[in-house]
Amino acid sequence: MRVRSGACLLLVVVFSTPAWSFEFSAQRIARDQGKVVNAQVNARDDRWRFEYAEPQSGAMAAIVRQDRQVVWRILSKHRMYQEVPIVREHLLLVSEKMDGEVSRALVGTEDLNGYPTEMFEVTVMAKGEPQRYYQWVTQTQRFPIKTVSVRGDWSVEYRNVVFAAQSGLFFEPPRGYVQANPPAHP
Repeated sequence: MRVRSGACLLLVVVFSTPAWSFEFSAQRIARDQGKVVNAQVNARDDRWRFEYAEPQSGAMAAIVRQDRQVVWRILSKHRMYQEVPIVREHLLLVSEKMDGEVSRALVGTEDLNGYPTEMFEVTVMAKGEPQRYYQWVTQTQRFPIKTVSVRGDWSVEYRNVVFAAQSGLFFEPPRGYVQANPPAHP
């Protein structure tokens, strides 16, 4: 069952350009099967940056650029960055509607992390199986500030959310850093 929820997560997140048009920064806490990953996130349009509290695959930060279909993992210790393909751990869940959604029922309203929200019970179909989630969506921005599987084995929560313009420098490799795996030239 636990493996199934992880597989469902693959279907919940999209590889396409986000359908949201706001910029924000926040602390993101992602839990999956007991593993917790804390990161500061800055996001706008088709790009975002994670700065991790603890290294992830040796990197202290990751810059996701969907326009280029690439992730730059920042290896601060070595003043280098690696170019890697986008995988599900690099994606953001920022759309109110979940992939495969078949039903959504309003449970109530609640203030969460400083924002008035509407709480929903959402059912999605993943590989022919129904999966249920609770989702708190900000009333003004329609941003899913928290999403939790009904079983409680998976969640994503955003705290200290600030909806504001983000500098383009967040989404480029740091100046002076060398690419660890330079692309091959023909």
